[in-house]
Amino acid sequence: MSKVKRSGPTKGEKTRLNIVAKAAVLFNQRGFEGCSMQDIVDAVGLEKGSIYGHFSSKEELALEAFDFSWADTVQKRMGNLDTVNNAVDKLKLHVKNYVNTPSFSGGCPWLNLAVDADDGNAALRDRARKAVRGWEEALVNIIIEGRQRGEVRSEVEPQSVATFLISTLGGATAVSRIDRRSGALAHAQENLDHFLETAVRS
Repeated sequence: MSKVKRSGPTKGEKTRLNIVAKAAVLFNQRGFEGCSMQDIVDAVGLEKGSIYGHFSSKEELALEAFDFSWADTVQKRMGNLDTVNNAVDKLKLHVKNYVNTPSFSGGCPWLNLAVDADDGNAALRDRARKAVRGWEEALVNIIIEGRQRGEVRSEVEPQSVATFLISTLGGATAVSRIDRRSGALAHAQENLDHFLETAVRS
């Protein structure tokens, strides 16, 4: 007897994704400690027991919720980089995406989780560390490939540049949240573009 091919996600899978998607917004806006399971129950419209039928703990749900919000964020920041060929132009487009593309509801998920889990939940802290390392690795790979093609100066150290870009954007984001009139992100973009053109482009 031939197996019946599934045409899409099951009802249970759809329910699980709906829980994750709605919990992702709440956790990103309120933090792990600031978001209760009752808040999630109210947002999803399911009984608490139904949610625990899909997730063994609040921590498990928070981890999947972060993965969801971070995947959305990465797509917005990195998804169109293949539309340009030169490595420096890719980095500049990434900076532009970061500055101009609306972030996930509540702000940058990685920055929020990094602050939220700094002295708290170890599993969440490890997830934040994994996320930033993935971000760094993507930028490092762009720089390495650009250096191999002669688009990036041979003396440029990929890890150093990637860390500098991420740190500058993250710092500017923090300043902007405190003082929205500061123009910190716009200033960061202007200075990073100048740096990429003068110190990185071959």
